[in-house]
Amino acid sequence: DMIKLRRASGKDCKLIWEWANDPDVRAVSFSQEAIVYENHIKWFETKLDDSDCYFYIAEDSQQGSIGQIRFELKGHEAYISISLDRKFRGQGHGSEIIAIASKAFLESTDAEIIHAYIKKANTASFAAFKKAGFSTEKNLLIKNQAVHHLILTRKDVS
Repeated sequence: DMIKLRRASGKDCKLIWEWANDPDVRAVSFSQEAIVYENHIKWFETKLDDSDCYFYIAEDSQQGSIGQIRFELKGHEAYISISLDRKFRGQGHGSEIIAIASKAFLESTDAEIIHAYIKKANTASFAAFKKAGFSTEKNLLIKNQAVHHLILTRKDVS
């Protein structure tokens, strides 16, 4: 199955909110409280309007939405975030989406490096980033939580 990326649009608002509120997604997020829909709408509209936010929906050949992937660009560095629909987890889609999206992102922007921060307990996500070519930088604490810091650089994908 070929995975395609498309830019997120207003019609994706509710779907992304549903994905974000999945209990397993909240459990591995840095803030674990459930997200109020009204707050999500404001956040989502801000992201769509932000020219430094590259927000994509991954779809399979049947046009099913598999998940979302987002890059926040700050100068020549970017921060990546991904989540998959529950029914598509554990099938290798995560690493494929990370690899495809990261390559496309690096080729179309001035970014030199992509940072991923993954909570220690999130072994599936860690494995997906490693498989997609990210390398471990160091481990650190963010908001008192043990985190893997992984990176992918422009020369990793060229």
